[in-house]
Amino acid sequence: MSLLQKAGVPAGMVQTGEDIAERDPHLKERHYFWTLDHPEIGPHVYPGPNFKLSKTPGELRTAAPCLGQHNEYVCKDILGMSEEEYADLLVANVFE
Repeated sequence: MSLLQKAGVPAGMVQTGEDIAERDPHLKERHYFWTLDHPEIGPHVYPGPNFKLSKTPGELRTAAPCLGQHNEYVCKDILGMSEEEYADLLVANVFE
């Protein structure tokens, strides 16, 4: 990279995901990456919020959901389905 730049060629370092997550000093200082425990794959590194606010800095609270993990919550609490309506969907294998 340095040799190319000295020769007038625009160039930058090519980093792997591991390089960025573990070695980038700027992202480390800002605590950009978060390690969260996923129920199926165990500890996993996630990128955090792209910006930080002084009074509401933001944080990651849970790992990515598993397929269908929130089906019941969405159907009942958000869409207002009854227990019976949700059970009918389960019996009809709608979520498979």
